[in-house]
Amino acid sequence: MEKKISIHDVDFEAYLENALKSFGYIFPTTDEQMSIFEENMEDISLSEEFESPDFVFENKKRIFKRTTITVDNSEGERNWALAAREGKDIPEEILVKMKRDKAEAKKKQNGHN
Repeated sequence: MEKKISIHDVDFEAYLENALKSFGYIFPTTDEQMSIFEENMEDISLSEEFESPDFVFENKKRIFKRTTITVDNSEGERNWALAAREGKDIPEEILVKMKRDKAEAKKKQNGHN
């Protein structure tokens, strides 16, 4: 039979803390909380490589491939720039200077002086 607790009879903070610990949102501190946590925990299957601790002692070098995600935010940048100019167009000579400054900044960033 499941134990029912009236929320009005218990200190709410203690009740909440016990619930959080029992369901693993905070580390369980009592045997009862740990038992409830273990009952509700799903089994997480490991890959075959990690089934045995031998993978630690095997001197296999693992190669991790770095992935980069490029985000095109040019439209957002354009909108911010437009807002900064209060909707006015940029004169052509300013655009040329901006492109030149941007190219020089990229050269410096890549190690070219």
